[in-house]
Amino acid sequence: MTITRLVEEPPPSVAYGEPGYDSFDDLWARLIRPFDVIRTVSAVTGLSNHVVAQLVGIAIAGSEEAARVLDSFPHTVRSLAASMTTQNERCKGELRGPVLWSETMSARASSFGDEDLYVCVTPSRAYDVDENKVLVQALLAIRNSAKDATEKLSARQLDDPLLRTVKRNGHDAGRFSEHPSLQKVSRDRPSARAIKRTRAGKKSKIYEPSIAMLARAANPLTALDVKAWCDRRTLAQIHVLMGVTERLERTGNTLPAFRSERGALYSGPVQYYHGRMLGDRQSLSGIIVGSLLVDVPDRISDPNRARAEAALKARAGGRKSMIVMDEQDIDKAVSYAIDLVRS
Repeated sequence: MTITRLVEEPPPSVAYGEPGYDSFDDLWARLIRPFDVIRTVSAVTGLSNHVVAQLVGIAIAGSEEAARVLDSFPHTVRSLAASMTTQNERCKGELRGPVLWSETMSARASSFGDEDLYVCVTPSRAYDVDENKVLVQALLAIRNSAKDATEKLSARQLDDPLLRTVKRNGHDAGRFSEHPSLQKVSRDRPSARAIKRTRAGKKSKIYEPSIAMLARAANPLTALDVKAWCDRRTLAQIHVLMGVTERLERTGNTLPAFRSERGALYSGPVQYYHGRMLGDRQSLSGIIVGSLLVDVPDRISDPNRARAEAALKARAGGRKSMIVMDEQDIDKAVSYAIDLVRS
């Protein structure tokens, strides 16, 4: 699985309670950066890591940036950056550079005194430079992402036009990364310094698609992409989560950024566990504030508070619990959680 970390800072979000406020955008802005996209998005949406990896793979390998890298590769490979290096080479009956006499005499001694044998210093091109490391890493990002997106799909599923494009891009990227001129280029992730040098180098225009590809791989999803994968109940839970966070901060304590651990989101005393399987009494789901479990009804449109509270209590695992059906309930839940801590 390709480990993809989102590093891009979020755009400014509207303050809680102000016109245009969106609780999902607020949560997205509060996620600690950089973060593991696959595990964090899985914790937010309730989708499995495998499904999120497929979606991220499609977003990367099927992107416009990927298409630009692959389409421009024939031109790029003819204009690769290179450095000059020298190496010792045995020459038979010809001179390809300055003669190293000490090495020549040793070579002749081991070759029965062959006087036509010389050891010369020959110049050669070395392609293991920063620019080509960026290019190779861009190609590998496409190849690996395409593999994540398609490797466990059936032939019928792969008949989708988008998935066919993703698979073809991955195949082309893998083939291009094995070009003879790139075979000796390091496969290690290029440093920020290497990317900066590539961006400022003489051949920056040639490698610009590769730099853009790495930027896309580092930031494959936007808040809008992830929000589209959330159902109504998930969005309702996130609204309660951010309402709880805002009310706790009114007490004068600033909560840290949310981080993902073990399939959940954590921020100080607040934890969010997505209910992947409604009706599952064995796994914890909902919002934990201190020692209190808070959640919305299993069925958002169900107006029966007693039934919703009974269902929540049944999966609370002995914890104190409280159902939230409106804004006033969020206030009550936070007050109740604080009272439980003080008692």
